[in-house]
Amino acid sequence: MLAASLSVIIVSGIVLYWIRPHKHNWAGWLSALPPLAVTVWQLYTALPFLGGGAYTASGQVGALQNGAILVEQYRWIESLGLELSFRLDGLSLLFGLIISGVGAAVALYTHYYLEDDERQGYFYLSLFAFMASMLGLVWADNLLTLFVFWEGTSVTSYLLIGYSHRSAVARGGARNAFIVTAGGGLALIAGMILLGQQSGTYTISEIVARPGLTELDLYPAILILVLLGAFTKSAQFPFHWWLPGAMAAPTPASAYLHSATMVKAGIYLLARLHPALSDHPMWLWALLTFGGVTMLVGAVTAVRHWDMKALLAYATVSQLGVLTTLLAFRSEAALLAVVIGILSHALYKGPLFLVAGIVDHSTGVRDLRELGGLRHSLPVTSAAALLAALSMAGVPPLFGFVAKETLLESLFEAGEYGALAGWIAFGAATVAGAFFVTYSLTLMWEAFLRPGPTSDSDGPPQQDSLQDAPTHVHHHPAAPFVAAPLLLVVCGTVASFALQPLNRLFMPAAAAISGSPVTKYAALWHGFTPVFLTSLLAIAAGVLLFFNRAFLRREMARFPDGLRGVVVFQVLLDWIYALGQVTARFSQGYTLASQAAIVLLAATVPVAVALPQIVPADLVPSNDFIPGAPETILILMMVVSAYVTVGIRTSLGAIISLGVVGVSVTLFYVFFSAPDLALTQLLIEVLLVVLLVIVFTRLSPDIRPPMQKLKQARNVLVALAVGAFGFFLVLFNSSEAMQAAQSISGYFLHNAVPGGHGTNVVNVILVDFRAIDTMGEITVLALAALGGYALLNAPRVNLPRSISQSMEPESGENPDVRIAVEAERSGPASPTGKGGA
Repeated sequence: MLAASLSVIIVSGIVLYWIRPHKHNWAGWLSALPPLAVTVWQLYTALPFLGGGAYTASGQVGALQNGAILVEQYRWIESLGLELSFRLDGLSLLFGLIISGVGAAVALYTHYYLEDDERQGYFYLSLFAFMASMLGLVWADNLLTLFVFWEGTSVTSYLLIGYSHRSAVARGGARNAFIVTAGGGLALIAGMILLGQQSGTYTISEIVARPGLTELDLYPAILILVLLGAFTKSAQFPFHWWLPGAMAAPTPASAYLHSATMVKAGIYLLARLHPALSDHPMWLWALLTFGGVTMLVGAVTAVRHWDMKALLAYATVSQLGVLTTLLAFRSEAALLAVVIGILSHALYKGPLFLVAGIVDHSTGVRDLRELGGLRHSLPVTSAAALLAALSMAGVPPLFGFVAKETLLESLFEAGEYGALAGWIAFGAATVAGAFFVTYSLTLMWEAFLRPGPTSDSDGPPQQDSLQDAPTHVHHHPAAPFVAAPLLLVVCGTVASFALQPLNRLFMPAAAAISGSPVTKYAALWHGFTPVFLTSLLAIAAGVLLFFNRAFLRREMARFPDGLRGVVVFQVLLDWIYALGQVTARFSQGYTLASQAAIVLLAATVPVAVALPQIVPADLVPSNDFIPGAPETILILMMVVSAYVTVGIRTSLGAIISLGVVGVSVTLFYVFFSAPDLALTQLLIEVLLVVLLVIVFTRLSPDIRPPMQKLKQARNVLVALAVGAFGFFLVLFNSSEAMQAAQSISGYFLHNAVPGGHGTNVVNVILVDFRAIDTMGEITVLALAALGGYALLNAPRVNLPRSISQSMEPESGENPDVRIAVEAERSGPASPTGKGGA
């Protein structure tokens, strides 16, 4: 059923693309049904196993073995550990419910946000492909399966972020997000391979159950590579800057990717591997350091932004830092706080992003300097926004308050037991909590509660002009448009009063992260404890900072643009491009012979330098060979033909003499009883001659000009070097002293007929033993041929003068840096084309 659920989501996206949903009023409701059905199915499947009592990593009484509710395996290449393996347990159930539940609300919302957009079907296709990738990621029980879906989220998120492809900001945001997350993916796959090889299995449930992984010699390398993958995906410092830039995506994508799903993928990975990798000081201090810095940087930076989505983006960065910090610890309280924080963040941040889209859709702006009085013109939307913002601030008795209390309680508990890391994290979380309140109040007051846009945009609330009129609403949102965020807010509001049944979901998820029994449970009220008093202090400090937000904004505006992450990244890209240009000028732009000489020398020189170090002094070929008369004649024919090919002036003559060389090699195979190789070589030679004749008939003149002496000497040198390289390589390979293992030739000879059902061993190797490799080579050649054909037949396009002039940057200015800085300062442009900062 897990694989079937993924198929349903993918097929639903294709169907939505096919029916052109922008033409049908009912398409929004239809789009919400598949993810809603997956949500209901998960609950129906899991409820019998979510009983009361303590949960352990091995499951409670009545649960399946190893804590799994459902296990599915589809084997492919078992010897390589390749299989499509899915496993539904407490942690994957929590994430699966968030992905499909929030996905249903976003799917409904999308139809009204992109009303009358002809590309709405394309957006649904990309959205549902991303949803399937996320579900596959959290359900996967195999490292390689998880990585496939991990990369699927990177590709589909690129399509969603860059949906408004005509916008330079959208293209830049999509590019930056893809480069960072895909780069982290390369590190992650290396870490996964090392982890799988060192643990002896690629099955995640077996890896987390094996003790002693932190004692491996390669543990530091594994940890660093895995953390690079997780930190880049979950926007941890210093990779946090890509997430605010990705706010150029349409609001449904921002709400889904950056509050409930994609950015949580790194958190999920850390949580899933927590039992295996967390019992080491490197894990503790790495997550505490990077998570704590991310938490503070995101919380402080959110206050300075005027764009609603930019403010929420940095708030998301801060919350991701909170979750990473909590995962540094191994206590039950910390891991329970992770689980509650994941759910609460989805239930208040998702609605806030959706509300920002409704405001933009209805008024044409998201800039807080131009907003005000929306509580009168958009009362239901304002109510949803206020409840979600209060929950984000951690105001009791909302669900965000429960998340904040469990956060502070777990860190305070770690400090009480003498852990310095606990007190450091507790202090950082208290400071960040004050800024949570500040940016939440800023969003509520400046967009919804104040009478109207203030003439003094930097002024505190007491300086706002009471004479300002509320922001004009061009058209009021439809009821289903508002229903999506309202439904999520209601769930988040009710959750704090339904903690007893929700503990049945929280405790197995925490047990899956812990790998040990979990008895800790969530509660709304713990009394007047030091933690509660600290929470009240953070709220009071946040209110004080709110009244002084103008000062904070002015001071943070002085931060140099050159130190912003997005600008540093763009400068780094410029350096890479400059290096590429230098390399291209050195290796390309010359004749084909010159480029080939550079490549061949670059390949032969390192090997020639290394060979004397590894070749034994008593190197002797395994079999003595004295050529007879036929072999001697063939050798002479090849030498003469090669010389004629080089010296002849006509192209046709060169082709014929080159063909003689190929036929001589074919006869060599015949004399040495290798008819299969001879047939393959002959077919290749015939095809090569035909292709060369076709190509050279299109070239003129037929007579080649004389070559310069210096180039002739260079070509001779390269030819001798490559010839010697090939000769000695074959010679060394035939030596018994150089063979590190038994030759595989015997395997192919003995298994060609019974295994591949063919007597031509070469063909059997190509189309059976190495079929996938051959298919890859054919695909590469076909793509290269298509690219060449397209280039040769592409018409020349002359851009209008106005467009070409607009694409030219000012002298000495990098347009990508300028776009990045403007996006950082004012927030992304509105993807709907109806306005924006």
